[in-house]
Amino acid sequence: MTRLVIVNKKRFMLSTILIMVILFFFVSSILAMINKVEGYQEPKYIEVVVENGDTVWDLAREFSSKDKDVRKAIYEIGIVNNLDSYSIYPGQVLKIPTE
Repeated sequence: MTRLVIVNKKRFMLSTILIMVILFFFVSSILAMINKVEGYQEPKYIEVVVENGDTVWDLAREFSSKDKDVRKAIYEIGIVNNLDSYSIYPGQVLKIPTE
């Protein structure tokens, strides 16, 4: 097995540092392209006053987007409004997530 002999130590160190800097910038640029993180967006809500005969299901169907699962919308309404039993009453104000 042959050993590598460093003839000029200064040139070797300079080239090693240069290679490491180039590698660092290359990896950083790749990671920057991959990890484009979008900023946090504050959730948006609509405040709805519950009327006689309204149910959480009806409100979730009416105010959530069509491609969203109604069960997920109901769950989010319950979490946002601290609903334990999903019983709502006329005159109660509920926050409905819009997105």
